[in-house]
Amino acid sequence: MAARPKADLGDLAVPKQEPAAVSAPAPAGHDAKTYAHTLSLRLTAEQYRRLRRYVARQEESTLRRMTHQGIIETALTEFLDRQGG
Repeated sequence: MAARPKADLGDLAVPKQEPAAVSAPAPAGHDAKTYAHTLSLRLTAEQYRRLRRYVARQEESTLRRMTHQGIIETALTEFLDRQGG
């Protein structure tokens, strides 16, 4: 029986690169944003239900689509502005 060739794991490895900036689809009437970092936010079940109810009420009253991302970005920006950050 012939010896099996040994694989070089270096051939399988992909070199790590800096993450490319991600361009998010822009809502109608807004410029696209370029994102450099991604954060995760953990919510309790109640927080998530409240967020969903808020989005539903806002969409119904304004007849405009809203995203959780947009709401969280707005809240963070307002918070940082108030804090002087």
